[in-house]
Amino acid sequence: MNIIGLLRHGPTVWNRNKRIQGIRDIPLDREAFDPGPWQDLLTAYGPWDRIVTSPLERCYETARLFFPERILATAAGLREQDWGVWTGRSVNELRITQPGIIEAQEQRGWDFTPPGGESRKEVLSRVLTALIETTRGYDGQRILLVTHLGVIKVLLNHLQATPFLPEHSAPVAKRALHVLEQHNSTLRILHSNIQLP
Repeated sequence: MNIIGLLRHGPTVWNRNKRIQGIRDIPLDREAFDPGPWQDLLTAYGPWDRIVTSPLERCYETARLFFPERILATAAGLREQDWGVWTGRSVNELRITQPGIIEAQEQRGWDFTPPGGESRKEVLSRVLTALIETTRGYDGQRILLVTHLGVIKVLLNHLQATPFLPEHSAPVAKRALHVLEQHNSTLRILHSNIQLP
């Protein structure tokens, strides 16, 4: 059995400007992110035997701030959903310039696929594979994954068996810790949306 923590990276300039990042390698905005308060939360739900991050810089930098002395591993399967041609745009901009396009995709649930990007089903497939690969040989350990909001949403909606529709999807806070329990390839949610006091 393993305990798996899921934590989103700290903010970037693109987050502040509400631009879709997807797999674009946007760095962490260190001036806008204070890791201090998060240390207590991570300690409360730790200790963490292994730290694995998305290969994108904003995740790796976040983990490095939390664990400056630790060896960090990366897993390509933990990268954010590829938003294709929508990368760099904002959702509000798309709603204005292409009325109905976002809403139509949202109603597809698990088949939501930005033009030229990945579907949520494709993201889920690679994330589940990454979880198996990153925990193989580390039985009985507590493993923290520093990843992306899209990855966390996909996992929690999968584990709660939702249709991933706007009116029926798992509530996922943007800044929170989520804790899973893993038995072989079976996952279950222990805690979700643990936020700073």
